[in-house]
Amino acid sequence: MNKILIVDDDKDMSKIISTILKQEGYRIFKASSGEEAITQICSKNYNLIILDYKLPNKNGIEVLEEIRNMDLSINVIMISAYGNNFIKSKAKEFGVHQFLDKPFNLNKLLNAVKNTLSKNSSEASRSLETKQRLIKT
Repeated sequence: MNKILIVDDDKDMSKIISTILKQEGYRIFKASSGEEAITQICSKNYNLIILDYKLPNKNGIEVLEEIRNMDLSINVIMISAYGNNFIKSKAKEFGVHQFLDKPFNLNKLLNAVKNTLSKNSSEASRSLETKQRLIKT
């Protein structure tokens, strides 16, 4: 079962996203600040993080930077009502899979989640196949 961390200080938004994703069978965890997100990321393995830009303590870009500095390769979808071009470009620089501007259509989020997780699954399969081929030779 895929584990998803939702990082958003807007409790209503977090609840809506988690309800939709739970209905789809995902295991959901929540954090409401950048610091809390980093703590949880260090203690659990997540398949995906849905990360808001504007957070208390650390913004989403700072959280992304810490994740990458820890050399963790976790898929991230960033969401924000403050998504200017600079923020989007920084997010992309740190490997964000998709950036969704708030308010967004929940189906669009669900599709982004499914696409990101299936892409990750495909890459893992290819990586395993490559390792198996190397072992055989």
